[in-house]
Amino acid sequence: MDRKQFDALISEQDSKRRPLAQIKRETEDKFTINNHQYTVSLDSQNGFQFDEFARRYNPALSQYDYIVGDWGYGQLRLKGFYNDDRDIAGGPFIGELNDYLLEDINFGAAYFVVHNLEARPIIRKSRNNKNSRSRNNNRRRGSKNHSRNSHRRNNQHAFVEQKVAPVKPPLQKRKNLVVKTEESANKHHFIIRESKK
Repeated sequence: MDRKQFDALISEQDSKRRPLAQIKRETEDKFTINNHQYTVSLDSQNGFQFDEFARRYNPALSQYDYIVGDWGYGQLRLKGFYNDDRDIAGGPFIGELNDYLLEDINFGAAYFVVHNLEARPIIRKSRNNKNSRSRNNNRRRGSKNHSRNSHRRNNQHAFVEQKVAPVKPPLQKRKNLVVKTEESANKHHFIIRESKK
């Protein structure tokens, strides 16, 4: 498949793609996504193209206070940022926008910033709930059983490392070797030669 056929196939797949959210434009810089208000707060080099933004938008971005879009090689890339006053561990925060623009987007590329006026709160499920319940159940059953199982778990390994030396049969049992001795002046020299068969 050559490059032209590949590009035609990609454009055909893109035309069949349905939008993942209801996006309606109200004015030049205001629009709604699933009835939540958004506004374009920064548009560098006319980087904001509504139709392409609507095509590339993913509902996972609705948790962010800001959505930054940048263009590279004809493709739009979207990244979410939180407001600096949100209590989120790890970010990314909008205060880091200049670093992102300098380090991660192409030099001189068009970009835009969209402000989500109604960002939804983040609800993260705790991964420890399941483990803490099973630990509590084990404690109720008795500590004797629990300690025996934990001891057994600590002694089991995925593999055992052993050094194995190659074992060769003794010289008398080797079929392809001939042992000859030479006598000279009370010194014995042994010469081991391979037999030619």
